[in-house]
Amino acid sequence: MTSSDALARSAADRIAIAFDIDEGHGLTEHDILQQIREELVSRIIHLLNANPEKLMAILYRIDVQEAVVNEIFATAIPPDVPELIAELIIERQLAKARTRAEHQRSEGDDA
Repeated sequence: MTSSDALARSAADRIAIAFDIDEGHGLTEHDILQQIREELVSRIIHLLNANPEKLMAILYRIDVQEAVVNEIFATAIPPDVPELIAELIIERQLAKARTRAEHQRSEGDDA
């Protein structure tokens, strides 16, 4: 597994946990992110319709920038909102995975 695949897997795992999504195992980086994106969009649509407060709580918990989310709600065409939010979530989780990997590497260098 390449480091890029590991980052994608880490991000996908955390998204799957936060949004109660079943995610595929053994898929490539592109495939896992595409699958998680599709399922995430579906889950976001459901939460927007059934429980928007829960969606906002999840976004807060995974540290997606509230200002960017608010901008999406204010400016995006409604059918695009779930895709844009999904992209924000994936980008944030990938950034967190990169930070964790860097931190682990730097700790390994100190040992």
